[in-house]
Amino acid sequence: MELNRRLGWKEATALGIGAMVGAGIFVLSGVATGKAGPSVIVSFILAAILEILLGLCYAELASRYPRAGGSYEYVRETMGPLMGTLIGWSYWGAWLAASSFVSQGFGHYLHSLIGVPPILSAVILLLMLGVLNILGVKYSGIVQVGIVVVEIVLLVSFFLLGWAHVNYALFTPFAPNGLEGIVGAALVGFLSMVGWDGIVAAGEEIRDPKRTIPKAIFSSIVIVLILYLGLLFVSVGVVPWQELGASTVPVALASQRFLGSFGPLLVNIVIVIALPATANAFILSISRTAFAMGRNGLLPKILSFVHPRTETPVWSIVLGVGIQIAFTIFSSINFAVSATGFLYLLTFIFTMVVFFISRRKVISQERSDQFQVPFYPFTPLLALAICIVLLIPVGGSGVFVGLLWISLGFGLYIVRYKKILQIENRKMITKQKLDVPFVK
Repeated sequence: MELNRRLGWKEATALGIGAMVGAGIFVLSGVATGKAGPSVIVSFILAAILEILLGLCYAELASRYPRAGGSYEYVRETMGPLMGTLIGWSYWGAWLAASSFVSQGFGHYLHSLIGVPPILSAVILLLMLGVLNILGVKYSGIVQVGIVVVEIVLLVSFFLLGWAHVNYALFTPFAPNGLEGIVGAALVGFLSMVGWDGIVAAGEEIRDPKRTIPKAIFSSIVIVLILYLGLLFVSVGVVPWQELGASTVPVALASQRFLGSFGPLLVNIVIVIALPATANAFILSISRTAFAMGRNGLLPKILSFVHPRTETPVWSIVLGVGIQIAFTIFSSINFAVSATGFLYLLTFIFTMVVFFISRRKVISQERSDQFQVPFYPFTPLLALAICIVLLIPVGGSGVFVGLLWISLGFGLYIVRYKKILQIENRKMITKQKLDVPFVK
C-alpha cells in the first residue's frame, strides 16, 4: 500500500501548472478587468502573493508528511480520524466537482472547433487519461510535461503577436475603481490560480519531497503568474477595459483585434490543449486522495491496492474516473462551481489550522533539512485570514451543497468507524514499537 517516487521537479511543476491553467483564466480575466481596469495586473500580482503564502504552508506540511492525500493526510495525522474524514471527504468532493466542469468545458470547446458532441468528447477524454494514469505515473507525467510546454509556447505566442498592437493610452486611468476594484479583482485572480495543491496530493510519488515540493509549488505559481500577466497586458492594451469586463470571451475578443478571425480560433485551440492537462492533474489528485482514504479505512481497502507492475492505485483511478464521468454527464457547471468554492476553501482553512497545531507539536524534533515557512507566524496567519475572507462570496447555494456533501462523509465515517479505529490502533501499536529504543 505504498507508492513509488517517480516524479521529479519537472513533472511536479507541470502538474501544478496544468491544474492552474484551465478555461477559467479565459473568462475570469474579463471579470477581473471589469472590477479593476488596467490595474488588474496589480491585482493578479497580489493574488499570486496570496497563493505563494498558502503554498509555503502546504510545502512545510508536505515536507513533514510526504504521503499521498494532501490536506486529508495532514488533518488526519494532526486532528484525528473524524476531522481527517470530513476534510478528506471535502477535499475529494472539491476535486470531483471541479473536474466535471473542466471536462465539460473541454467538450464544448472541442465541439466549437470540429463539431464532436460535447458529452461524448468529455467522456472519451476522461477514459483516455484514466488509462494513461493506470499505465503509470511516469507516463502521465511525461504527457503532462509535453502538454504544458505546448501550452506555454502558445500563450507566449499570444503575448508576442499582440505586443506590437498594444495602445498604451488604454492604460489611462490605471485604477479607475481605486483600491476597492484592485482588491475585488485580486479575489477573482486568486480563484483563477488555485490548483497547485495537486502537487502535495501526489507527495508520495515525488522524489526528494522535502526539496522538490516547495520548489515545484513556487515555480508553478511564478510561471503561471508570468503567463497571466502577459495575457492581461495584451488584452487591456488592445481592448478598452470596459469592453473586456462586459465580454464573456475577453481573450477571444482581444485576439480578434490583432489576429482577425484567426484570433478566436487560436484561443479555442489553446483551451482545448490546456484542459487535458488540467483534467489529468485532477485525476491524479482525486485517485491519490481516494487511495489515502482507502489505506486508512474510510473507503474500502481495495482502493489502496497498488498494481505491482504499473505501481499505480488502479482501483482508485477507476473509481475516480467513474465518478468524474457521472458528474460530467449529470451535473451542471453552476452546481459544480458552487460546490467547489465552498469545499476548496474549507480544506484550505482547516489545513492552516492544522499547520499551527503541527508546528507546535513537532517543530523541536525536526531535522534541519525539512522545509520551514519563513516569517512564522505572520505568513500562515495571513494565509488563514485570506481564506476566511474568500468564503464571503461563496453564497448560500455553495454552502448548502458543501454541507450536504460533508454530511454524506460523516455518514460514511459512522458506517466505517470500526474499521477506521482498527487501522488507527494498528498504526499506533506499530509506532510505539518503532519508538522503543533497542537495547543489546
